[in-house]
Amino acid sequence: MKARQMFPLGKAYGNAFCNRIEETKKLISNIESGKHTFLVAPRRYGKSSLCEHAFEQLSFDWSKIDFHLAVTEKDAERIIINGVINLIGKSIGTVEKLTHVIKKYTKKLQPKFAVGAEHLKLELTLTEGSSPAENIAEALLILEKLLLERNKQAVFLMDEFQEIGTMGGGRGIEGAIRHVAQETKNLSFVFCGSNPHLLRTMFEDERRPLYKLCRKLVLDRISEDHYKKHLNKAAKGIWTGELSDKAFEKIMELSERHPYYVNYLCDELCSESNILPSIKSIENAWNMVIEEERSDLIKDFFSLAENQRKIMIHIANYGGGRLHSVGATKKMDMPNSSISRALSTLIEKDYIEKSGGEYRLIAPVYKQLLNAKV
Repeated sequence: MKARQMFPLGKAYGNAFCNRIEETKKLISNIESGKHTFLVAPRRYGKSSLCEHAFEQLSFDWSKIDFHLAVTEKDAERIIINGVINLIGKSIGTVEKLTHVIKKYTKKLQPKFAVGAEHLKLELTLTEGSSPAENIAEALLILEKLLLERNKQAVFLMDEFQEIGTMGGGRGIEGAIRHVAQETKNLSFVFCGSNPHLLRTMFEDERRPLYKLCRKLVLDRISEDHYKKHLNKAAKGIWTGELSDKAFEKIMELSERHPYYVNYLCDELCSESNILPSIKSIENAWNMVIEEERSDLIKDFFSLAENQRKIMIHIANYGGGRLHSVGATKKMDMPNSSISRALSTLIEKDYIEKSGGEYRLIAPVYKQLLNAKV
C-alpha cells in the first residue's frame, strides 16, 4: 500500500482501516445470529468502511444500496428491487431450478429470466396497480425464500436510509421492510446514514414502523491509544521512524480524533514532507486543511439561524460546558429556552454532539474558523 493510501478521505481498506475491533465484532455477531443492525454516527466517521470491513470477514454474500439520490417512493422501489436482483445473482446464481419458489411468492411483480453469461438471470418487473411498498416487500420476501431454499445467508446494507423517512409515502416503505425483516432467518439487514438524528427517530420512535426492529451500534471517535499504534505503523513505512510524543499529541489535539480529519491532516503531512513531522509542520498542514475546508464550512455556517450561529461561536471560543449558566447566557445574549431549542436543532443537523456531559463541534475545523482569539 502506498503511503498516502494509509489515510483515505473515503473508504478505508486493508492496512488503512484503524481499529473498530469491538464494533466489528458486534456487527458480525449480530449478522451471524440473525439480528438486524442500525449504525449511528455523524458523517465521515467511517460507517461504510466498518460495514465492508465486517462483511469481508463473513462467508456471506452481501449487497449495498444507497438512497442518497432517492427523492420519491418510486426511486426507493427501483433501488431496492435492483439491489435484490443483484444479491440474488451473487448468492443464488442460477435460479432456473427455483422458478417454482419464485412464482409461488410473486403476486405484484412479474418474474422474467434473461440469458446471462453463465446462467439465467432473474428480472423482476412491475405490474400495474401495485404500490412501491407492496413491490418492495414482495422482492425482499423472494430473496429470503431463495436463500432458505439454498440454505445460504446474505446481508443487505441500506445506506443513507434516513432518506426513506423524509419522502412522501416513506412510512409505507418502512412498514414493508419491517414486514419482511421481522420474519427473515437467512437475510440480515444493516441500516446506516449520514443523519444520525433522523436515523434514530426511524428506529427509536414507537410511532414508527421500524421501532425496536434492530440492534443499535454507535460509533464514537477512535481512542488515542489505537490511533498511536496506527499512526506509528504508518510513520515507520513513510518516514522510517515513529512520531515523537509531542507530534502525535498535536495531531490528536488539532483533529480532535475525528476520523476524517485525522486522515485529512496526515495525508497532508505525507504529501508535504519526506521527514518525520515537527510541531511546526503539523500546524502548517492543519492550516492547509482549514483553508481547503473554509469556503464549504463557512457557507454551511451562514445557512444556520442566528441563535444557532451564536452557540457555535460560543463553543469554539469557550467550550461546550455549562451552556445554560448565567455567564454563558450573558455572553450569547440568549435566554435558556432559546439555547435549548438551538442546541436541539444543531444536534439534529449534525453540527454538534454531546460527549461526556459537554457539547462539542463535530467538525474540529470550526474551532479555528469561529475562534475570535485567533
